[in-house]
Amino acid sequence: MKELLQEIQQALADLLRSGLDAAGPTAADRLRRLADRCEDTGLHTGAALLTQLAGQLEARAHAIHKNDLPLTQTLCRLARYCELCEEKEQEQAILRRWREQQTGGAL
Repeated sequence: MKELLQEIQQALADLLRSGLDAAGPTAADRLRRLADRCEDTGLHTGAALLTQLAGQLEARAHAIHKNDLPLTQTLCRLARYCELCEEKEQEQAILRRWREQQTGGAL
């Protein structure tokens, strides 16, 4: 899961680095592939946010008047979601190590 979260964060960083104007169909395809992987991993909220972001990027490409606020909101929600997932993963790792120490000490 850690690698997947890093890939999502890298995709978001690439999107921000290149700019929304430069984000083409390849960016939306990349986000959809990541969404599929999230779904397979059980990160359903991440999958939904990635799919939503990909759809917003595709719609933006065909819009005459650009309104980037909804797209930016989704991007920020996805970034925060990744942070929360990383925090949870760290908490679980700490709990696993603590339990291993408790079990190892009791033997």
